[in-house]
Amino acid sequence: MHSTPLFPAFGLSRRRILGGALVAGAAGLVPWALAQAPASATASQASVDAFMGLSKHLTELGDLDAGMGARLLAAHLQLDSSWGERMQALWAWVQAEKVGLAQLNEALKAQPADWAKLPAQLMQGWYLGIVGDGKNTRVVAYEFALNARTVSDQLKPPTYAYGGYGSWTVNPASVRLKPMLPRASRA
Repeated sequence: MHSTPLFPAFGLSRRRILGGALVAGAAGLVPWALAQAPASATASQASVDAFMGLSKHLTELGDLDAGMGARLLAAHLQLDSSWGERMQALWAWVQAEKVGLAQLNEALKAQPADWAKLPAQLMQGWYLGIVGDGKNTRVVAYEFALNARTVSDQLKPPTYAYGGYGSWTVNPASVRLKPMLPRASRA
């Protein structure tokens, strides 16, 4: 009696399967931070420092997440390569002139016109998690944007899930629903 081989004819052997599993397992050990390109790869350290400094000045928050800041800056630079230079110049001017947050809008009227939009763009990124507008919109954050953080003691960000906040984190296969029996009509 002739039996059908279990492995395909192109030379797949137990040794190759085990080798492939070993390579796949080793690749899984590489930290994601090393496997992915850093978000601020196109930004200089001076640009990152200026972005975080201006962000802390505008938001009046000293504990902004540097990772989110790097993603926001990268998104701004992706949409406009000169954004970083203009932002650095604005931050240098704010520091040199010691412009307070309350006086910033009025003081910007006497400065280059393209600086006036930068604070609003920066705040939109931090508070809404959105960079750009129209077809050039990039969503960088949602539940970690500052608008959710500001009210997090009482509210949670809205969701499209049909359950309570965080209910989408439960695997639906593990939820045990009790069958609903039809009610007998009362006569």
